[in-house]
Amino acid sequence: MGLFSFPKEEKLRKQEDFLRVLREGRPYSLSKNFIIYIRKGAEKRRIGISVNKKVGKAVVRNRIKRLIREVYRLHRPYLREDIEMLVIVKPGENIKDLDFHKVKDMLIKIWEKAGALKEQ
Repeated sequence: MGLFSFPKEEKLRKQEDFLRVLREGRPYSLSKNFIIYIRKGAEKRRIGISVNKKVGKAVVRNRIKRLIREVYRLHRPYLREDIEMLVIVKPGENIKDLDFHKVKDMLIKIWEKAGALKEQ
């Protein structure tokens, strides 16, 4: 696998995995729209994404998930190996107008706040 790939093993898939991160993880957010639960001490780095149906139709929800996955994929080498995270997106005024750079800036700020980035 390449440095910027996104292997299947790094995706949270089962409901029990999502619930474990919610139960054992700590929530971080900068806005009402994005809440990230980060569980430190995991076996390997993994991410799960949940977008509320009130955010919009399937096209909008899938676009937001694609943006989050792409930011994660590009910043994967800079994230710690022992974290599991769950990104929850809730409805808001301008959630449909998000672009790649806004999502990237928001996620990086949250990761810095949570200590999820590797020490340089």
